[in-house]
Parts: sequence; structure tokens; C-alpha cells
Amino acid sequence: MRHLFSVILFSLASAGFLECDWDADWSSFRERLGQNADAGYPEDAMLAEQARSLLEVHWEALQPNAEALYGMSYAMQSFFASCNTRPGAVEELREPFCLYGVVSALWVSARHGHPERKQLLRHAQFLLGDLFRSTLDFMEGSGWALTSLDILANLEQKQFSLPQHLHRQYPFPRQVPGDLPGEPVLTVWEMGVHATLSAEPLQLWARVLTHVRLQHRNLIQDQYPKWLPNRCATLYQHPRLVCDEVQDDLTDFFRKRIPQSATSKDPIENMESFELDFRQIASGRLRHVGLFLCTVAYLCLLVESLDVPTIGYFGHPLLFMVPEDAATREAFWSRFSAMARARSVEFAVSDPFLQMQYEYQIGAPRLPAIRTHALYTGATHFPSRSDEVLVLDRPHESVLMCLLRRSMAELTGAALESSRPDDWPTAEGRLRAAISQDFPFRFVTRALTDKQFSTFAQFRAVVLWPYDMDLITFYEFYSMNMPIFMPSSLQKYLFQQDHGAYDYRWDRRKVKPGQRQLWPDTDATPFQERSLEAVHQILGFTDYFRFPHVLYFESIPDLLKRLPETKFFDVTQAMAAFNQDALMQTSATWRTLMGRLNVPASLQREAL
Repeated sequence: MRHLFSVILFSLASAGFLECDWDADWSSFRERLGQNADAGYPEDAMLAEQARSLLEVHWEALQPNAEALYGMSYAMQSFFASCNTRPGAVEELREPFCLYGVVSALWVSARHGHPERKQLLRHAQFLLGDLFRSTLDFMEGSGWALTSLDILANLEQKQFSLPQHLHRQYPFPRQVPGDLPGEPVLTVWEMGVHATLSAEPLQLWARVLTHVRLQHRNLIQDQYPKWLPNRCATLYQHPRLVCDEVQDDLTDFFRKRIPQSATSKDPIENMESFELDFRQIASGRLRHVGLFLCTVAYLCLLVESLDVPTIGYFGHPLLFMVPEDAATREAFWSRFSAMARARSVEFAVSDPFLQMQYEYQIGAPRLPAIRTHALYTGATHFPSRSDEVLVLDRPHESVLMCLLRRSMAELTGAALESSRPDDWPTAEGRLRAAISQDFPFRFVTRALTDKQFSTFAQFRAVVLWPYDMDLITFYEFYSMNMPIFMPSSLQKYLFQQDHGAYDYRWDRRKVKPGQRQLWPDTDATPFQERSLEAVHQILGFTDYFRFPHVLYFESIPDLLKRLPETKFFDVTQAMAAFNQDALMQTSATWRTLMGRLNVPASLQREAL
């Protein structure tokens, strides 16, 4: 197995780690760039010459290395290794590569009319880890007078824009108030690939239908996430839910047709034969099924021709698992739209962001957005670990924890070299916890816990760096009434989820007369997850900025300053009040939907 990085491990004092204060040339360049920023970023021939000279000296170290993971250049490898190595752990002290310095130099060269401006900016984007979720990019917390916003925006725009103009063009997303969103047995057959999304409506129904016992089957047993401990005990612990662990010809059938259901979003091929085979294997048992639940829109087609009430509750894009050929997509649009109008079918989505995307693609009817409450966690915030903050890091996270640790040292003035080896826990070359005896909070990643919801609820707060627009993790922690810190920088919401593959629109889509479309009529689409212009509009539909009492920070240093000032009890109380009001409305919405499917009214009594 190839080592993650084949470079010498470096170490240095904490002061100026991101600013490169140990190097006179970089320090001089940063100082002049700061003066240029104070003057409004005018053209400066001496600054441009400094940038050109520094890039010429270091150009070889900036080039992609085909032998390294993600093709990382020596500069990127040095930055990663230096950040994650405990100062004093190696005898020979060497400076790391000044990564943010070269990114700034590339911007300065582009700003001063370099003939290959776009190529320079694209290379700056690469150096910040664009191929692995930009996990080297924390420039907003450094002393450099630029951020990745200045790189990304000028890659999209024809006219070069200066930072002060971009800050006006892409202001901090304001919070958008959102609409709050002998016992009889109801047998539910559920089809979905995301375990917690499957459990969400079942948990709510167990509380809404107080005089009925829900007996459900997860026809797809292999679900994401694979790491979830003890699926039955974790997701289906409610007394009116009976967890399904039955393995039979039905589960074998789905395992054969969707073999990578827990780990892949590969398209489902040949839906016609899939439907035919499903009807044959299930037909003798359908009289016992009271309701179908599908959480993947394409899988709903399996039950289109069956005379059984169906609810679709969607937390994935509409084209998730749909083959990419135009004919299949067109047939799906038509059938899904017809199902959405059928008397025996009720469709809903899990949040306003998906509601907007679905309407953008197929038009009316606009599906209701029913909030995710994640009651399956069974956990309420109780901060017994009052000096610890949980960090929900992204896949491929590289330098987050080590930059937290170094920022703690810079804030408190403590020397990193004096830290104990136990205070610098690493795994796979990455720091897993940020611990300082001089800062009131310790930062711990999920990897260092037992991954139980009851454990998560014990932390004082959670810091969430998102990697999708509607992470169910956000709803899980919000429903625990647990204070959530999230970044406010627009560029932190540019993702690499490959949702551009779903960027299609039905030619025969219709809009309800007199109803204003949710997505504005612009050239941007709600699937352009790498476009600043599109994402700036998308964020208004996300619950990250619709739910009240979420706490925002501009950078890692800003996070460290805000944490000790936060009145955690007040935040928790306010979240609890909002959750209670929202849960009452969600319950009413589910009762209405199930009532339209002729679930007996006597079963629809409030249980909250």
C-alpha cells in the first residue's frame, strides 16, 4: 500500500505558521500585499515583480506530482506534513512550504494582466486541494490579504474583480426564515439506500399514529452509512416500531439487483425488468402490505402499477440512480409526474433546497418539504463533556485539526514545542484532536469517539464543515438541541458531489398558474455546486441558513474567539423551543398526507 505522502516531516514554531514569518522574502511580500489591500488593491509594479520573482524561484515545487496522492505537488505535501507534525517531534527544524504565499502570488500575477491569467488561477485552485474537497484551504483564517473567494470568482467571471467588489457581490448569507415545516398493525415496505433517511418518516409515524403498531420491512438491507453502529438499536428503538432483520428471497432479490446499495450511487439499469421481477416475487404477499415507502424517487417506479398506497419521502436529488441516457430520463420524468398526481400517492421532500430543485426540474405539483427531525437519535444535548467540542470533518480532511491546534497556540501565546506527545494524537498522518492546556476547549473528531448519538450529545458543541447542501448530520445535531457552529464564507459551500450529472430539466414541465417559481429565472442552475453565482442563490434554500440559532464563524481564529463568548444554555433553550414548534407542524403535515391515503382517522391522534 502506497504511503499517503513521501516527504520529510517538518516542524516549526507556531507563530506565523500560515503567514510564513520565518522567511524574509515571503514576509516582505505579505507586508506589501497588505499595504496594497489597505489602498484598495491598485496596480503595483513592485508588488507584481515580487510575485513574479517568488513564483520563478518556487515554480518547480508547485507542479503536480503524478506519483503522489491526488497528484499533490511538493508544496502541498510539505504544507500537509508540516501542519500535522508535532513541533519538536523531529530533530532537524525546517520551514514548510509557504502555500498561501504562492496562492497569493499567483493572484497578484493574474491581477496585473498576466497573459495566462486563468491558468494561474486554476493552478492556485489546485494548490488549495481542489481535487480533494479543497481541504487545504483555510486562507480566510490567515494573515494574507486574500481568500479562495478571490481565486474562484475570477475563474468564473470575464472581468477581473477585486476583493472589495467580491465582498459586496457575495455578502454573508443572511438567515432566511423558513416555514416550519389487539392493536392494529400497519405494514410498511420501505425501499431506500440511506438508513437514517429511511428511519426518519417511520419514527414520525410511530408518534403520529398512536393506536397502531408499525411493522416495517427494509427491503434493501445494505444501507449507507456502513459505520452506523447497531442499526436496529440506533434507528428503531421506539416502542411502536419493530426493527426488521428478516433475510429472505425479497432481500436477496434487492441485494442482487443493487449489489452496492450501501456504497455506490451507480444507476439502476433496466428498470422495466426490475419492475416485472419485483411484481412476480412480491405479488403473493401484497395483500398484507398497507403502505409502500420509497426514499429514492427512481425506486418508486417499482410500485407504480400496484394497487397499494405509496408515500415517497426524498432526501436525494430527483435523478439519483437514474441512468444518464435521455430516453430513460424522459420516461422517468413522465412517470414520476403522473405518480405525483395519483390519488394513491403522496410525495414529499426533506428540505426546501430539494423542494426547489424538484420544482426546477419537473414543475408542478410542487412537493411539500417536511423537515427532518432525526428522532431516531434518541439523544438530547447534555454537555457532560463541557470542555470538549466535536468536529465533524469532511471526507479527505487534511489540515483542519492541525490548523485549529496552531491557531490555539497563536491566540494564547503558548509555545507548541512544549506540548506533550499525548496532546498531538495522529492517525494516517493527520492530527485527530486539537488540545492545548492554555485554551478552555478541546477539539475532538468523530473518529475518536464510539460514534454513538448518545456520545455526541455529551459535547459542549459541534463544529460542522459541510460537504453537501442538506447533510442529515446537521438535522441530527439540531434536533438534539446541540449548539452548531458553521462557516460563513461562501466558498466553504462549494462542493464536489458530482451533482452536475443531474443538471437536466424536463421539456414538458408545467408550472401552476399564478404560482411563482422558487428558483429565479437566471442562467445559473441549482445544480452548479462549483459556481459562486449559483451557490450564492442556493444557500437561501438551505436549512443551514433558514434555521435560527445556528452560530457562524468567519475563520478558524474567529471560531476560537467566539467559543468562549457563547451563551450555550441560551442557544440550547432557543433551539429546543424551535424544534418543539416545528415538530407539531411536521406531525400535522404527516397526518394530512396519510389521511389523503385513507389511513383511518381514528389512528391519527397526536402523541407529542
